[in-house]
Amino acid sequence: MSGSIDVKRIRAQAKIFRDSRLARSQGDVYPPGWEARTEAQKAALASPADILFFGGAAGSLKTETMLVDAARESSNPNLRAIIFRQQFTQMTDIVDKTLRLYNAMGAKYVGPPSWTWTFPSGAKIRLAYISTDRDIWEYLGPRYSFIGFDESTFHSEYQVRNMLGRLSSTDRSLRLRMRLGSNPGSIGAAWHKAMFLRGACPIHGLDKCAKPGKLYWDARWPSDHYPLQDPDGNGFSIAFIPGRLSDHNLLDDKYVYRLRMMSGSLSAAMEQGCWCELQGAYFANWKASKMVIPYATVNAQWWDAHFLSLDYGFGKSSASAHLHVRTQDERIKTIGEFVAAHLPAYEFAEEVVSRLVTPTIQGQRRKILAVYLDPSNFKNIGDGHTIADQINEVLDPYDLGVIEASNDRIGGWQLMYQALQTGQWQIADTCPKLIEAIPSRMHDEKRPGDVLKVPGDPLDDVADDARYGIYTFITTTEKPRELVVREDIRRLAEQGDLTSAYVRHLQMTAK
Repeated sequence: MSGSIDVKRIRAQAKIFRDSRLARSQGDVYPPGWEARTEAQKAALASPADILFFGGAAGSLKTETMLVDAARESSNPNLRAIIFRQQFTQMTDIVDKTLRLYNAMGAKYVGPPSWTWTFPSGAKIRLAYISTDRDIWEYLGPRYSFIGFDESTFHSEYQVRNMLGRLSSTDRSLRLRMRLGSNPGSIGAAWHKAMFLRGACPIHGLDKCAKPGKLYWDARWPSDHYPLQDPDGNGFSIAFIPGRLSDHNLLDDKYVYRLRMMSGSLSAAMEQGCWCELQGAYFANWKASKMVIPYATVNAQWWDAHFLSLDYGFGKSSASAHLHVRTQDERIKTIGEFVAAHLPAYEFAEEVVSRLVTPTIQGQRRKILAVYLDPSNFKNIGDGHTIADQINEVLDPYDLGVIEASNDRIGGWQLMYQALQTGQWQIADTCPKLIEAIPSRMHDEKRPGDVLKVPGDPLDDVADDARYGIYTFITTTEKPRELVVREDIRRLAEQGDLTSAYVRHLQMTAK
């Protein structure tokens, strides 16, 4: 039936695939004397998933499993496999493991720059590293029937997603599969958790987390929600298998105690495979129960001080906008959100107007005192017409115009951290992207105090957009005139000088 997923047909296809896979697996080869030592290892090697994430505690044999899996079809001369790490310095660990496993299989190793194992049949397994999104272009030429990312949470969605395009072979007897393995944490933890774990922790959210080993056909890439499978059943299945330290007793008795010496959430992540807190998260103070509020409790009035924050991008970036209000209790509350990709500036501004500017409360349009825009949007784009100019053309009929926001990244992130901690800033449940973005931002190890910039991640743009507005509104010395007048009225009223407060009110309304 057109436009819907034929579940029966997909299941039938999966069964055919599994049956044929099991038949072919009889010819798989393993290192002499090697055997799976945990049920999780066996499940990972037996999984029919197109994309499998084997993740969890330290010492759960993830790297070994991936290396053995990559070499299972090494008797086929057409096997071309590649396994990635994030940095060159991490290669020594994986090379040591391949020496133990692949030497025994008769393979020959050539070190840098090729980092390649060649098996007696001619099959090849390459070791490589991707440090940044730009590095991906070095690997988009050859086809690979096996693609692995060891410590995959060190990699962005962009890197993994684009390498998936090279999962191919002219030899139809080879099984095409991608395998990821990692502990919780680092820059890719948020998208791993969303895509493979269905947004939950396998330790403390078992009822909501993906079922171990189960094939899921409804997965979507977290950045833009693009489905991994289309309505005709073409695409990829995914699965998650948790690895736990308790799966085996291969390590020394004090290994677990050494893990418990690690700081913060890293201890629970490494010992238990807990994904509740992301190690390295910038907003480690995030508590949704305290910082996210129901929109119904915001209690905003149309005359309260509202302001907008905008971050426009078209190519790799997304366009993001938020509506904020400072309510009578002196808190800033983010209450409206719009995020879109590949939207021209004029259309973006029109959507902002229709969604965040023109809707009324108490029968009145909200009093928007300022619109803060990403400073890069004020740059001349070649024809003397900036992005800011284009947005202003749409805003002008509503007596609004953009103001260049502050781009003090470190100051902005630290102020947001403090404002969340003290309750000065709260986010309404009408802003799901911002609620997802804040706890998933990671520290930039190369720039202490800053959040790691992740090009292509729409949540990066969402967080930036909020930062522009919150920081500029709080710290600006040139506040909008009406805001200054409102602050004076409130101060005078609190002092009991109602006459002066009334005069200031007349001044404001006479504008």
